[in-house]
Amino acid sequence: MAPKVDLSGIGRALSFKDADRVAVYLFLILLAASVVAAVAVASFTDHSSFEVFPVLTLPFTAVGLLSYLYRRHWIPFIVIVLICVILYVVSPTAGIIAVYLLVCTRGIAVMASILQKRALPTVLDGIGRSRLAGRRSAGERLAQFVFGIPSNIDTRVLRVEPAVRRRGLPWSDLLGTMRVALVPCLLMWAGLFTLFVFHFSVAVAYTSVFTVVVYIAAFALPWLILRSLDVRVGSEGGGMPVYEGLLGTCTRMSVALFVMLLVAAAALYTGVNTFWYILASAVMAVGVIGVSTAFYLLEYEHGTVEAVMSDDLVRGCVAEGRSGAGARLIDDVPGTPEGSREAPGQRY
Repeated sequence: MAPKVDLSGIGRALSFKDADRVAVYLFLILLAASVVAAVAVASFTDHSSFEVFPVLTLPFTAVGLLSYLYRRHWIPFIVIVLICVILYVVSPTAGIIAVYLLVCTRGIAVMASILQKRALPTVLDGIGRSRLAGRRSAGERLAQFVFGIPSNIDTRVLRVEPAVRRRGLPWSDLLGTMRVALVPCLLMWAGLFTLFVFHFSVAVAYTSVFTVVVYIAAFALPWLILRSLDVRVGSEGGGMPVYEGLLGTCTRMSVALFVMLLVAAAALYTGVNTFWYILASAVMAVGVIGVSTAFYLLEYEHGTVEAVMSDDLVRGCVAEGRSGAGARLIDDVPGTPEGSREAPGQRY
C-alpha cells in the first residue's frame, strides 16, 4: 500500500515569491490559451468573435479562485461557486456577471499586487530620470507626461512614505482608481458607436463590453501603489504627489476624450441602444473596480507595500524625517551633486 502523503502544509510552505511566480505563469498560460480558443471558435464555428469574448476572462477567473484556496477561504469559495453556478443555470448572462464581480475581481487584485511588486522600482527609476538634462529614453519622457511633472520640479529627489493605516475603505482611493479607468472607458464607449454602425449584434454586446471592463479595471488598479506609498517628487513644499499628477493627466485626457465621444455620438448615432450599453458598462465598471479595489485594500495592500519596501531602490527613497534612512546617490546620472544631503529621499 502506498504511503500517505501529507499535503496540508503546501500552502504555508510555498513562499510569497513562489506563489507570485505560479500566479504569473498560470495567468500567462491561460491568457494565451483563451486567446487561441477564442480565435479558433470564432474562425471555425458560427459564433462571432464577440460571443466568445468572455473566454478572455479565464486567466482572472482561475487566479481569483486559486487565491481563495491559497488563503484557505473555504466557505467563501464554496458560496461563490454555488452562486455563480445557480445564476448561470437561471440566466447565462447573470452567471457571467456574477463571475466577473465575485471571482475576476479577486484575480484582478492578485495580479495588480504582483505587477506593483515587479514594476514599481522601474517606474520610480523612470520618474527620477524624467527631467534630467541630456538624452532621455522614450520611457523617461513618457513618465514625465503620464505623471504630469512640471519643468521646475527636481525629479532627482524622490520620497516614499510606506506607512499604510486603513480604517475601512478609503473612498478617495476608489474614486482615484475610477478616474484612471475613465480614460480607457471613454475610448471603449467611442468604439461602441463604430461597432453599431457595422451592425454589431446587440444580443452579445453586454458580455463582450463587460469583458473589456474587466481588463480596464486590471489596468487602473496597479497605479494605486503610488498612493499607498505616497510617492513624491521634488523637495519644495514636501514634494509633488506623483499619484495626484497621474490623476491630473487622466482628467485632462478624459475631457478631450469626452469631446471625442460627443462627436462620435453625433456623427455615428445608431439608436438609443448604444447609450444603454454605455450606461450598463459604466455601472459594471463601477462594480468591478469597486470590488477589486476593496479586495486589494483589505487583503493585499499591506503585504504588497512590505514586499515593495524590500527593494533597495524603493527603500532608499524613504524620507529621513520619518524613517531615519539616508539619501542614496546614483553616480552615473549626470547633474547629481555627489554627497548632497539637501533634501531627504532618493537623490538621482
